[in-house]
Amino acid sequence: MKAVNVRDAQPRLRELIAEACEGELIVLTDGEKQVALEPHVPLDIEGDSPELEAELLKAIDGPFAPYSEEEMKAIGRRVLGQKQQQ
Repeated sequence: MKAVNVRDAQPRLRELIAEACEGELIVLTDGEKQVALEPHVPLDIEGDSPELEAELLKAIDGPFAPYSEEEMKAIGRRVLGQKQQQ
């Protein structure tokens, strides 16, 4: 893991993004605030997974209140993260 404060990261952002895409955990810090750089992995909707199936079944079975956009993104990130760990 590499922690870099925002001020130091600004001139090296391309380099840090490249490192994150190669698997390095990069954490940007700004005082007490921290965020991690990670590569974007598009969802493979052609491939099925038990996690995706479970989430779809939850949507069918209820509750029938719609998820917010942020909740849907969080579910997608969680499922993709679990899939990458396998």
